[in-house]
Amino acid sequence: MTDLLILLILLLMGAQFGIALTATVIVHPILVMAKKTTAIEVFKPFFDKTHIWVLVLSIIVTLLALAYSLMTGNWWWFGISIIMHLNGPYTIFFMMPLNRRLMDKNVNPLSEQTASDIQKWGGLHLVRTVLNGLVFVVFILLTISGI
Repeated sequence: MTDLLILLILLLMGAQFGIALTATVIVHPILVMAKKTTAIEVFKPFFDKTHIWVLVLSIIVTLLALAYSLMTGNWWWFGISIIMHLNGPYTIFFMMPLNRRLMDKNVNPLSEQTASDIQKWGGLHLVRTVLNGLVFVVFILLTISGI
């Protein structure tokens, strides 16, 4: 049963990191290169879909890590999963104002503010990607080391 929990944690954390990495290295560069109107048209549905999945995946990973920790007494798994949730306050304080402007139904896709926000979004999102990547790597290291 514990092996199944580890497998699920790794798969779901890998999926979450994959979403974040895709946003940072593929979607953001496309948004920056696209026409301003196209960038907003792409950003809105992308954001709508991904932010929900990332939230759901992070909750499931944490619940699985909690179950693993309760079953084994190894609290590293749960502790590392909690670190992943530092993305929450970071997002609320640093990314949410920008996300709200970009998601506003009256956003002017041709404004300099919108162009600036799309540019800044990539750098802000990189922090989330790195944190997710670190958590994923630590989960892999825990698996390899048998901790």
